Amino acid sequence: MTQNEKTDNAYFKNIVRQNEIIISLLGRLAFKPEELRKAIKHKKRNPENYLNGYNACNGKNSVSQIAEIIGVTEGTLSPILSDWEEKCWIYEIEKPNGKFYKKIMSI
Repeated sequence: MTQNEKTDNAYFKNIVRQNEIIISLLGRLAFKPEELRKAIKHKKRNPENYLNGYNACNGKNSVSQIAEIIGVTEGTLSPILSDWEEKCWIYEIEKPNGKFYKKIMSI
C-alpha cells in the first residue's frame, strides 16, 4: 500500500466516523432515549431481550447473533429490523460478510 493509499484510507475512515457521529446526534434530536426504549420494548413478550438486541446493533454483530440475543429466529427478526430501520432507529451497513446494523444511540 502506497502512502497516498494509506492517507486516502485514513481520510475515508475519518469521514465514516464523522457520519456516524452526525447520525447519532440527529437521532438524539429526533428521539429521547426513554421514548426509544419504551418503543423498542412495546408489546414484546421478552422486552429486555429486545432492548439488548437493539443495543447489540453495533455494526459488529450479525443478524444471527442479534436474533440469538433476543431469542428469536432470523426469520422473526428480519421484519423487526426492517421496521426499526424504517423508523430510523437503526441503519444498515454492508460488509463483505453480509448485513450488519448500527443503532442511532445506546439505550
